[in-house]
Parts: sequence; structure tokens; C-alpha cells
Amino acid sequence: MIPKVSVCVVTYNQKKYIRQCLQSIVDQVTDFDFEILISDDCSTDGTRMIVQEFSTRYPKIVKYFFHEVNVGAYKNYLFAHAQVHSEYVSHMDGDDLMLPGKLQAQVDVLESDPHCTVVWHRMNLFDDDRNFCVPNIPDVGAFKEGKVYLEDVLQFGSVSFHSSTMYRSSARKTKYSEIDLLDWYFSVEYLRAGYGIYLEEILGEYRYGNQSITRKANGENRVQAILLVSLTYYLEELPSYRKQIFIHALIAFVVNMKNRRPVAKRFGILALKTIVFVSPSELVLAFRRFRKINPPIRIQ
Repeated sequence: MIPKVSVCVVTYNQKKYIRQCLQSIVDQVTDFDFEILISDDCSTDGTRMIVQEFSTRYPKIVKYFFHEVNVGAYKNYLFAHAQVHSEYVSHMDGDDLMLPGKLQAQVDVLESDPHCTVVWHRMNLFDDDRNFCVPNIPDVGAFKEGKVYLEDVLQFGSVSFHSSTMYRSSARKTKYSEIDLLDWYFSVEYLRAGYGIYLEEILGEYRYGNQSITRKANGENRVQAILLVSLTYYLEELPSYRKQIFIHALIAFVVNMKNRRPVAKRFGILALKTIVFVSPSELVLAFRRFRKINPPIRIQ
């Protein structure tokens, strides 16, 4: 029998964190069946022993896939999600945590609203010393009635952290990609089939710190470089959203200039290539809303 939800966990050398992550998932109380699909990207630190331990303890719900060579974070993500046959998919990075009630709350939304294709929620941000970010972010007030539309993510980027995502498996079209992709790319994909719901309740915890995915490549911030490629793609793929992509490129230019990243120049070129008329007041409102969705992170 196919479970209603597949929780895809991607991990690589997370021996310190993976046990707590997996325990937070198996402890979820639901009125439906769910499975945990773990894709390990050739860990060498003992992560795999802990994964096998959970598979032995919970053989009916825990399945694992061990890569024999390191494929990288993006392809590991794509592989894990390609194993899904269930109706709904929840994503978890191997160092993050679920809080009680998460899976049930998100499924309840998807079950009650056939036009909703993806559900996010607020998360606590914490570091290894259990210091937390105050206030908890992002701010749900940035979205009217908690609804997120395609134009929102095209203009402002990701609306929450990756491990807060649950989506309808029917909404995801990309099964494989030769190029690296961000979770933002998949947010756009889901919202092309409907709208998203952003829950006010804090239902997970995101471990904030240096992530391997953000390492510099050729002197550039890797995430920003991949975002640039995706924005350029959507400029051609979704021409009716040219204004939103222009504003996104302009915001990215300003943010990367402020952080003195070389990629800023390329965002500036994209903004000039995409330029459309936007009133000064609309730009001011756009920058304010961006800051509401992406406030500064201060761990206290």
C-alpha cells in the first residue's frame, strides 16, 4: 500500500545531526501512513550507520538509498524526490528538525483545498549551541490570507526554508536536471499549477550556519550564481512575468552589491536586459515587502 506522504531526507556527513532529525520525523503523530526516504550522498563519517539503525528499528517506514559516489546536493535532492510514489511529498535536510503536528497540519491543508499545490510554515532558526533567532522568520504577514502566488516567488524569491515544504507530487515536473537547481526553482514549478499556503504556526526548526551549498565557485556565491541562471531561464519561459523578474533581478543586484559579491554585476546586466517601467512608489513597496519576507537573521 502506497503511503499518503513521503518524507524525503537528504544527508551528507551529518553524523552529529541525522539521529535527531530522523527521530523528529518518526515521532510525528498522524491519521495517515507516511514513509521516510533517506538519500545519503556517500557519507564517510558514520551517518550511514545511524540511517541503517533507524531502518532496522522502523522497517515499515524507513527506506534508504546510499550513493557510492558523491553526486552533490542538487542531484541528491532530485534522486530522493524521484523515488516518490505517494500523493504528497515533504522535504527535510538531514540537519533540520520537525516539530510535533507538522505533517498532519500540512496534509490537512492540502486535503481541504484542491487548488493549493504547496504548503510552507514558519520555522525556528537555531545554531549548534541552541541559540535561536528572534523574532522567528519569515513573517506570514507578507502574504494576504497566507496565500502565495507565482508572481510572489518570481519577484521576491523563496518564501520559507526548504525543510518546511510539502507539495503535491503531481505538481512537480522536473525529475532530472543536468544543471544545479535551487529549491526556489521548484517553488516556481509548484505554483505554476496552483497557489501556496504559508502557515503561521512554527512547525519545524532550521539549523542556521555555513552550508556546503553556499560555497564560492569561481569567486561567486554559488546560490546567487544558480539563481541568476534560473531567473534568466524564466525570463524566456514566462514572458508575461517580465516585471516580476526585473524587480527580482534589481533587488538581487542591490543585495549582492551591499555584500560586495562579484555576481552583483551580472544581476545588474540582467535587470537592464529585462527593464520595464515600474513607478518609484512600486519599487519602494517591493523593496519593503522583500525585506519583510527576507528579514536580517540575528541569532541571539
